[in-house]
This record gives sequence, structure tokens and C-alpha cells, in this order.
Amino acid sequence: MKNEGVNRSHTALGRMFMSVQAVAKRWNVSEATVRRLIDEGELSGIKVRKSYKIKLESVNDYESRSSF
Repeated sequence: MKNEGVNRSHTALGRMFMSVQAVAKRWNVSEATVRRLIDEGELSGIKVRKSYKIKLESVNDYESRSSF
């Protein structure tokens, strides 16, 4: 499950990224919830035009801090 939803084309300098939609599906939450976590600084990544790419490391870190 660690790399589920990771698009291999979203790599930069060896880091993998996930879309908001992929994270929402992985956690069974809305995309708005994922965007709120980005806005609150709970998840980190990059913004490409109008879409976010969330660092897989950030997703894994959040999961380890949360009660999943």
C-alpha cells in the first residue's frame, strides 16, 4: 500500500509524488480534505499550475502520525 496511487511520471530528483485525487482515494476522504491538509501544512509537495503534487514521503509521514 505504500506506493499505491503513485504515478511514476511524477518524479523529480528521485522523489515520488501523488495527486490530490490519489491521496483522497487512498484514505477514502474527499479531495477537499486533502487540499485542507495541504493548506494547513500537514502535507507538503509542489503546485504545478492549478494542481498539487504531494510528496509520497509527506503522505507516509502523515499516516505514521495519524491513527490509520
